[in-house]
Amino acid sequence: MTPRQHALRVAALEALGKAVEAEYAKARKAAEPVFRVVRTVDGHPQQAVTLPDGSEIGMISIKDGSESVTVAESTLMAWFREHNPEAIEEYVITSAWSDAEIIAMVKACFPGTVRERIRPANREALLKELIDSGGKLIDEETGDTLLAEIEHHRPTGSFAFNGRGAKERREQIMAAWQAGELAGIELGALALPAAGDEADDREPETGARE
Repeated sequence: MTPRQHALRVAALEALGKAVEAEYAKARKAAEPVFRVVRTVDGHPQQAVTLPDGSEIGMISIKDGSESVTVAESTLMAWFREHNPEAIEEYVITSAWSDAEIIAMVKACFPGTVRERIRPANREALLKELIDSGGKLIDEETGDTLLAEIEHHRPTGSFAFNGRGAKERREQIMAAWQAGELAGIELGALALPAAGDEADDREPETGARE
């Protein structure tokens, strides 16, 4: 290949790469509402991926709905302070770090810049306990009760497409795409003519082209 051909090849593949990224994002967004129905209405957690000839080449895993916990921060802090004080840590508010002196003597000289927060790992573990217990947690030693509101969210249609045999699967898809067998799928700028379609209806040119 000549330098000019290499340059065009790089530019073409860069453009195609951007087109692929854009079309892939659009495809995932368009698929989510459909997969939401598959999960919530049909009750199927997966969707098979098949080529036009019926060959199964992969599986889409449709994520289940999530759960969230609503509990006042002050309530949560009070619970940890009473039952697991080691989970509370002090931290310096962000605005304080603009002063070099504070870095060295933050707590001794500037106590007003120090706050408390629950360590993320402890927070996550407790919230999971609340979800598993239906929003009610009882300390076995003291009998204290922590209540929270649990909200169950319906599946959104979000999904994962990984699985084994990715290299072979991609080779099969590329072969089907290049053969024009994916014409029935909306591929946007990446669409190729269907198999058997004429690529060019113009009369063939005669003679050599410079």
